[in-house]
Amino acid sequence: MRAFPLVLLAVLSVPALQPAQAQTAREVTLAEAIALAARHDPTVIQAEGGLRGADAGVRTAYSAFFPSISGSASGGSSFSEGRDRVDPITGEVISGDFTSKSASFGVSAGMDLFNGFRNTADLRAARGRQEQSEANLSNLRAQSARGTSLAFFAALQTRELVRVREATVARAQEQLTVAVARLATRAATVQDSLRAVVQLGEARLALVSELARLAADEAALARRLGLEGRVAARDEGLAPTALELDTAQVLAEALSRAPSVLQADAAVRTSQASLAAARASYFPTIRLSGNYNYSGSSSTDYTFFNSRGISLSVSVPLFQGLGREEQMATRGATLDADRARAADARREVAATLTAQFAALDAARQRIALTQLSMQAAEADVAVALARYRLGTLQSISDLNQAQSGLTNAQQSAVLARFEYLRAKAEIEAILGRPL
Repeated sequence: MRAFPLVLLAVLSVPALQPAQAQTAREVTLAEAIALAARHDPTVIQAEGGLRGADAGVRTAYSAFFPSISGSASGGSSFSEGRDRVDPITGEVISGDFTSKSASFGVSAGMDLFNGFRNTADLRAARGRQEQSEANLSNLRAQSARGTSLAFFAALQTRELVRVREATVARAQEQLTVAVARLATRAATVQDSLRAVVQLGEARLALVSELARLAADEAALARRLGLEGRVAARDEGLAPTALELDTAQVLAEALSRAPSVLQADAAVRTSQASLAAARASYFPTIRLSGNYNYSGSSSTDYTFFNSRGISLSVSVPLFQGLGREEQMATRGATLDADRARAADARREVAATLTAQFAALDAARQRIALTQLSMQAAEADVAVALARYRLGTLQSISDLNQAQSGLTNAQQSAVLARFEYLRAKAEIEAILGRPL
């Protein structure tokens, strides 16, 4: 028993962990976190670039309806060697070596008058890819908001659990003080004081672990936001509210307007247009083309003479080595797969929403139940502590049990709150909009 005063002194000399150790340089709200993450999320940035490419593809498809125009210019010099000869009329000696210089320039244009509606099909395919890119961007932004919300909730939940652990340490410290005071008056045994020391040590160890977890969660949040160090989550307007959801209406909206569903439907339309473009290769192509040129040479003192022409051509693909049939089969298979994926996307949305509706309702009930449990546990601790001070509670074990019950109730209340917020964030990610 002589070692007990030393142990007690060592425990009491450990400095209490202050909340300042968990403070960080910057705090953000959930809305700020989502906006920052969207600007730094690589998948969102890549999707934005994909949408710009899809927009350019639509413009390119439109340009196929206009004639192609090209200009050209050329110049050259030629030399030919030969024998000198005499002009039979003038008797003048003409050199056999001949040098000629020439220049020409012109413009040509052409366009398909009919190509089996390939241009129309290509335009539909380009628009489908554009819709896919838009839906993909919306979906990735929603997923980025979901991931950011979960990281934000993790940091905020851990911070609240740190407060629970701090309250537990404070209660354990008070319990030890009472036990030591009772020991001094010989109203309690040394065993009670030892148990109080153990209780305080365990409470401080739990707080240290929670602070380490908080540092990890806040560092993970900072990385998602494109920042360095730690970022704290600021609790503003995140108290769970009773959402009166019309589940049938929300499900109908998700099945028709969820980003994942829109993306799958756009893929089907793109595949249909690609199949139509492949079918166009069976039709003849009628093309109108023309040119307008000027040319001159040194032999004519660079007098430029005009030449122009216009032509109408028809080409009929009779046999191309069964390449068209292979292309039709490949694109038809792609269309079938895209249709199956679109149907599965709706089933996935329905299944996920059903699960999240149940999780939201369960979390709402847990919040109410844990609040009642926490109030009862607080009253139990107050009664047990008062009885222990008065000496009507003979063993400190009952007080320890009441203290542990309150800590567990407080933890359950925190977890229930964030289960509700997570389920709400999951539903928002599916819909692609806030509730």
